[in-house]
Amino acid sequence: MLNLVKRARLGRGLAFAVVPALLLGMGGTAVAATHTLTVTVLNRNGAKVNAGLKLVDVATSSTISMRSGTAKKLPKGTYAVLTSVTTGNTITLSGKTVKVSGSSKLTIDARHGKPVGLGLSPVPKGLQYSLTMRVCTRTSASDDVEASAFPDTKLYVVPNTSKYLGFAALGSWSDGSGASTSYAVLHQTTGVPGGLGKTYNASKLANFRVVQKRGPSGSVYSNLAVQPQTSGCGNNLYAGLGGTDKPTISNVRVTPGTWDVRAESSATTKSGETWNIGGYFAKRTVKAGKSYNLSFFNSAWGPGAQLPVTIRGVVQFGLNDMFSDPAFPRDGSVEGGDKASAALRFGGKAVAVKQDKGWEPEATYMYYTVKKAGWYTLTNTATRYYPEITFPSGMLSTTSRVTYHFQTKPNASALAGVYSVHLSPTGLSTSNKAKPASTTKVAIKLLRGAVDPDAKRGADPKVTKMTAQMSPDSGNTWRTVPVQKIGGAWYATVTNPKTSAVALKVRATVAGGAYTEVTVFRAYGIG
Repeated sequence: MLNLVKRARLGRGLAFAVVPALLLGMGGTAVAATHTLTVTVLNRNGAKVNAGLKLVDVATSSTISMRSGTAKKLPKGTYAVLTSVTTGNTITLSGKTVKVSGSSKLTIDARHGKPVGLGLSPVPKGLQYSLTMRVCTRTSASDDVEASAFPDTKLYVVPNTSKYLGFAALGSWSDGSGASTSYAVLHQTTGVPGGLGKTYNASKLANFRVVQKRGPSGSVYSNLAVQPQTSGCGNNLYAGLGGTDKPTISNVRVTPGTWDVRAESSATTKSGETWNIGGYFAKRTVKAGKSYNLSFFNSAWGPGAQLPVTIRGVVQFGLNDMFSDPAFPRDGSVEGGDKASAALRFGGKAVAVKQDKGWEPEATYMYYTVKKAGWYTLTNTATRYYPEITFPSGMLSTTSRVTYHFQTKPNASALAGVYSVHLSPTGLSTSNKAKPASTTKVAIKLLRGAVDPDAKRGADPKVTKMTAQMSPDSGNTWRTVPVQKIGGAWYATVTNPKTSAVALKVRATVAGGAYTEVTVFRAYGIG
């Protein structure tokens, strides 16, 4: 299951550099052994407890772990000390700084903790309140302690004004369905405050209108969450807002700033476990009182934004980026779970082939050393594949194919002179279906970006021809459909059948004859 994490990008942990805590035996640094720190921790009843402690050297940002009640040998210096103390149904976080020289001692007393809470005005009715808080170090390598309030849990924090410490609290209100209006507010400070009782005016929050569609995902169930993206202590705190097995339109109201809005699909495996099988992280910066739209699980999932690239004479292409939501084409595959077959042709003959049989240990790449200059054609076909789960009946975007026709030569280092093509049907229902015998406009989006700094991007080629086809019978027959360029954007107009689903095929040809052709089977449904 290593590949599940790699392809689906399932979570965002708090990243921090860990520097070796103590390097002895290097010249004069061995004097560290002559200094010790003993920390005494008292709970909210005043009793001594054995607590885990995190130490960060504020000069070097090296991190060290220790236990209270025992002397720890340390290099001389100033340290930020973090701990969490649980007493019954209370959790107290503390951050302090201490100078270590000789036999140093520090006492952390949870009885000095002040209550932490966040509020909304007006108070939302019928919603469950959740609170997470964190005390962190403000050094080049940040560490932290964190606590969340469950029902009947009270949170406290011990105040401290040190510039080496920070504090954050994230409050959220939701009914747990992921389908109704929910709220998330972030408060963070330098230093640790003497408690927190801040109330936010709901009218001054930003609003996300979030659409969670159904159809192309490998599951009917999705979870919604938000995480602040900030340079402060609150970075990546997590507020889960609930889950749903139906298409939904909801509002998420947040404090101004930058947020990741997460929509992730989960499914029950054949062994009865619940797995997160993929999702999105939509990063947006929002302002007070403004509204923003987000739509997840849109049709049609097709090839992502990657293009063939030649690096020092070697053509390179990844086989796995073949099922991207058109709203997030640069994010790679939305869900792990596919198998693919690729071929590179020159002069009508296959010069390289590559297969991914599904759930390989690593991403699968095709490599080919160019022997002759000229026109090459690369085709990759991928199908959805997830043996541990059963796909929903009538799932969309079951197969996608991309063909790139481009020029390259030996010793070249260049991005292929074509575009990635993304198909976005408009006017569909939240189940990604069009009405029988209706007309659907399909937006055709073109992207071109190099991911390897060694590849020369070159000027974007001019599109000279755009053609589109549709199939009402899974590709057995194809019909040409009209294509227009309206206001600088391309659209195909599809007359829909009365039943089943629509397959789409689009070719974008550029000056000189290079082209990209994309095909998505079951691109959207009818019903």
